[in-house]
Amino acid sequence: MQWVAAATLFALMAVVTVDVTGRYLFNRPLPAGYEMVQALMGFLVFTTLPLLSRTNDQISLGLIEHRFSGAVDRWRRGVVQLLSAAVLAFLAWRLGVHAHKLALAQDVTPVLQLPLAPMAWFMTAAAAVSTVLVLLHAFRCFSPQRRS
Repeated sequence: MQWVAAATLFALMAVVTVDVTGRYLFNRPLPAGYEMVQALMGFLVFTTLPLLSRTNDQISLGLIEHRFSGAVDRWRRGVVQLLSAAVLAFLAWRLGVHAHKLALAQDVTPVLQLPLAPMAWFMTAAAAVSTVLVLLHAFRCFSPQRRS
């Protein structure tokens, strides 16, 4: 899955490079460049979301982390993970509702005429997988720790 994210990032970089070069050097921007950037950004975000959720490598601020230790810190981390899972579950639900509407309406992108529903279903699935992965991290925080 990492190679998909890397390929998407490379494609995004290539599209932006061609679009900017065409716009400023030749006064001819890439047709549908803005549309491609939007689609690739959405795909990149929801491709990397499960990867980050699996490894628990999200960006976090350490404002109060140093004040907790031991079991209290594990519970704090567990509560944060549960809240994150709730937000991801809500996101997956709303994306699913929106994907269904897009599929019924057979909506497409304005220039390239690409169907929007498959992208929305992919985003729904990625958010749902991320929800499960974050829940697994939360349950690990609440489980009793083994002593060596």
